[in-house]
Amino acid sequence: MRLRLEKSLVKSYLQHLKTYEDLITSYEAVRAGFVALALEKNRRATPFVEQARALKVIASTAKNPSELLTIEDIQFALLTAAGISDKAAIHLQAQDKQDASQGLVQNFLEPAAEILSRNWFIVFC
Repeated sequence: MRLRLEKSLVKSYLQHLKTYEDLITSYEAVRAGFVALALEKNRRATPFVEQARALKVIASTAKNPSELLTIEDIQFALLTAAGISDKAAIHLQAQDKQDASQGLVQNFLEPAAEILSRNWFIVFC
């Protein structure tokens, strides 16, 4: 019985494949797949782009990098920029999160703001 089953499985592919060319994907199908993939990536990225634009608008209201620490709406973005993952943020206490945000501002944003005194918020966004 096993031998019959194996023979039937071996020959079943012959119903669909006659030559090696049956395994070649057409240019149109490959192109359509890549276009569909690109469109899906754009669809998934749209909310993140909108969040980034909103963040840029909010961050641009601060006169200097240290003022970012006082804007409640961007505290999560500051943590992310400081390298704190969503999972890590769950396990950190409020003081730890504040220290991470302050470290980002003091060690990266303020030095960069001195170099780019005009439009310093571009460094953050």
